[in-house]
Amino acid sequence: MSKIVVVGGGAAGLELVTRLGKQFARRREHEVILVEPASHHYWKPRLHEIAAGTFDQELDAVSYLQHSFCNRYQYVQASMSALSRADKQIEIRDANGQISTLDYDYLVIAVGAVSNDFKTAGVSEHCLFLDSAEQAQRAWDHINPLLKADESRQISIVGAGATGVELAAELAKVSNQLKRYRRNAELKITLIEASDRVLPAGPECMSQKVQHALTKSGVNVKTNTRIARAEEGKLITDNGEVLTASLQLWAAGIKCAPWLATLDGLETNRLNQLKVDQTLRTSMDENIFVIGDSAECPQPDGSFVPPRAQAANQAAEHLARQLIRMLKGKAMKPFIFNDGGMVIAVGHDYAVGSLMNNKLIVRGRFVRNLYDTIFRLHQKILFGWGRVTALVLLKRVKASLNPFYKHNIS
Repeated sequence: MSKIVVVGGGAAGLELVTRLGKQFARRREHEVILVEPASHHYWKPRLHEIAAGTFDQELDAVSYLQHSFCNRYQYVQASMSALSRADKQIEIRDANGQISTLDYDYLVIAVGAVSNDFKTAGVSEHCLFLDSAEQAQRAWDHINPLLKADESRQISIVGAGATGVELAAELAKVSNQLKRYRRNAELKITLIEASDRVLPAGPECMSQKVQHALTKSGVNVKTNTRIARAEEGKLITDNGEVLTASLQLWAAGIKCAPWLATLDGLETNRLNQLKVDQTLRTSMDENIFVIGDSAECPQPDGSFVPPRAQAANQAAEHLARQLIRMLKGKAMKPFIFNDGGMVIAVGHDYAVGSLMNNKLIVRGRFVRNLYDTIFRLHQKILFGWGRVTALVLLKRVKASLNPFYKHNIS
């Protein structure tokens, strides 16, 4: 009987323990443990909705405690702080600061990534981030009073990747809807990008369509603008321009937490991602695996798996199957990422997608429905189609009773 410890309850980690828990539950062959400091799971691509006050936490958040009971894995509410490969132990710290150790036979690290401030002066002190549900909720706590104000307020968002674009669009949608009830309540949103276009990692044609939609919704998009430093209530560009705002959010770039580079000799790159081979095993230890944004996983063409939600989902599915093969004494197969394209939500009724290796750019309400379907597929893995169908129906009933419930300002 082996003990499999998964650190991190994001999309990749939670899907992995769900699959393994269901596989091993009946025969009680192996023990599966999830180590995660939060109490509830939120799908990271929707953190911008928490920040904008439009996320339905009642229906779309997942309790780790309840979920672990239903799917036959153990949930330990703590964070990993150190690793001893010789003893096959991790050090964990609970919410009260109490430190203990947890043994493992196989360890999977799936802690994701965070925004990269590129060591820009003042950013950590004067900007908010959206790397976790707690940070997104903190952002909403600051945005909510701005929506109640009797005059317009300025919000600056640095980084026009998927998170920055979706947050800007969501806030614009909320602001436009609230103007029906408070004419003077308006958010003036500026989206700032160092590159020459929004979504610099996507195809240019998609960037053009997304930028047009943002501009149409009232977002001021500033490209070719690099932030040199942040101060209280203002951002200073590298050419000396001062951008004032009531609230500043940073959503530029990614990196992994620095503590990953201190894990008992495991190899990391300059972004603190752990280096793995094509089977998702770390380069230094065959009993430790990494999935999701925290892994630098090579591909046959010499590239690396991109830090996207779909890559994390695919890696979780792949590793679940390969761990089962390995425990049966079979060889593990390499992980090959299959790029299914990119879909960016621009508000609640519009999205832009890049499909078929960027050969097809689609947009509109149907694509927004596709965006929601991706989230429902994630939920399907966690709950099964029965509960997902019930959740969708409940959401429709809730919306029909109060079409504005998502934007209710508390």
